Amino acid sequence: MTRRRFVLALALLTCGWMLAGILRADAAARDWFARAHGSQATVVDVQVTGVVAAFPPFWQVTISGDVVEAGRATPSYRSSMNVWIEPITGFGFANGSG
Repeated sequence: MTRRRFVLALALLTCGWMLAGILRADAAARDWFARAHGSQATVVDVQVTGVVAAFPPFWQVTISGDVVEAGRATPSYRSSMNVWIEPITGFGFANGSG
């Protein structure tokens, strides 16, 4: 009986992780991406080109956007990142950027 409960709990945790990632990974990565460029810069034309389940609890999100630096009216450069994001808390880190 204990083994059955363990398997059920593991299945529920896995389903919860998948559901949270499907529903929130994109939005959490967009928020993280905007914060990563600092409060002085604005990120526009943000595009998410890939969302893939990585290792629990992280999801890998490929994201890019045009960065408008303070005092400028047009984008200064295009930023692209592979972000590993935890969709519930929004914690993330860049796994590659350019």
